[in-house]
Amino acid sequence: MYRNLFKKASLISQCLFLLAWLSSCATVPIHPPVDSAIAYAVKDGNHLLSRHAPVFVIEKPSVPYNRIGTPSAIQDRVFVDPDKPTLYTRVLRSGSEADPYTHLFYRIHFEKVPVGIIPFYIGAGNNVGLIVIVSLNGNGVPVLYTTVHTCGCYLAFVPTTALPRSAYPENWPLERQSVYSENLPGRLTLPEVFGNHFKTMILIRDGSHRVKDIWLADVGRMETYKTVATVTANMETLKSLPLKPDGGTTSFYETAGPRTGYVKGSHKLFERLFMSWWSFDWRVGEDKNLGRDKSEGPVFYTSLKPWYRDASDMRDFPAFLKFWGWRL
Repeated sequence: MYRNLFKKASLISQCLFLLAWLSSCATVPIHPPVDSAIAYAVKDGNHLLSRHAPVFVIEKPSVPYNRIGTPSAIQDRVFVDPDKPTLYTRVLRSGSEADPYTHLFYRIHFEKVPVGIIPFYIGAGNNVGLIVIVSLNGNGVPVLYTTVHTCGCYLAFVPTTALPRSAYPENWPLERQSVYSENLPGRLTLPEVFGNHFKTMILIRDGSHRVKDIWLADVGRMETYKTVATVTANMETLKSLPLKPDGGTTSFYETAGPRTGYVKGSHKLFERLFMSWWSFDWRVGEDKNLGRDKSEGPVFYTSLKPWYRDASDMRDFPAFLKFWGWRL
């Protein structure tokens, strides 16, 4: 992908991509000191979604755009409020009666990815987000973590030792893996008894909001981080944000015209400029609704190859997993 781009793009384009690449080279992730990061955690509860909700550790939380926020609206202007964190959720079940799976969807949003030169963020834009899917087997044990930005980009998979090797894609790395310049674990080792005292920790990179690392931690270790209590809400509530100050509601997504289903204000100038012409998508990189099935929302493709656009569509999650080689 990058080779063809460097061949065809202008000299300015080449320089900008080189800056972006050098600013996020794939190295083993360094975790920030515990006193310089915060952890967003859902309040304890017996609900399935609460028990398995990831804890998001944020780099440089003093910068507003790094903090998990709540999509909000004032006089039909939609924005993400960085002072009120919300984790949006959904449950999907798949598989057979003999081999069932439960997929827990978690969606978060940030105020923006900032515009800059060093580092250069090609995904600079407003109201950006991240989705994490925790797939459980019939015993309620996590077998696979899927992460993707709400534009469909930067897709990553991290299986666990509870998933049989026969369900992995061929030649899957078991130690570390390079995912679009980030270094993530190839597999998470679960304890012999996986209970509520373990939490999935996800480190979010400053600025780009990329997933920098994933690991499991005992709940007791979370006390070393400053923890921010995070509320949950159904993903459907994003379609009816309270409209201040006059009352009523408005959707987080466009509801008419060619951008129907895309997050309001989520234009990505640099991605459009440098990527739309070879990806054959004028709205490449723009954040959008993840529909429950292929009848809802825009295509949520996760492969930039146009001929795989439909096959890599995340709206049909079981088919999406099969496309990427997972046998769940």
